[in-house]
Amino acid sequence: MQGRSRDPRTAEEKDAERQAFAAAARTSVEEVRALEEALREVPIEHILEELFGPDHGAFYDGGEDLWIVPNPKHQGPGFGFIAIRSDRSWFAGVVGSEAVQ
Repeated sequence: MQGRSRDPRTAEEKDAERQAFAAAARTSVEEVRALEEALREVPIEHILEELFGPDHGAFYDGGEDLWIVPNPKHQGPGFGFIAIRSDRSWFAGVVGSEAVQ
């Protein structure tokens, strides 16, 4: 399954985000691309530990080829998560956000 999940955004959407990030970071789009490529080479366990600490609570969803990490900033009802794809792109969300009794 490894290597299956990919960022679903169009090339144009990704380029626009890279350009905005490069401008905010005062760097070039080429350097942002190089950073993205370097991140794809880092083992996922290392990324999880560096970003979320050694007790990150992440688990792997083999059906979707995603690493799911509890979102430490989520404070509302439901389960807030960050999902990391094989290509190291990510998205966040909440499941079960209706009030839990």
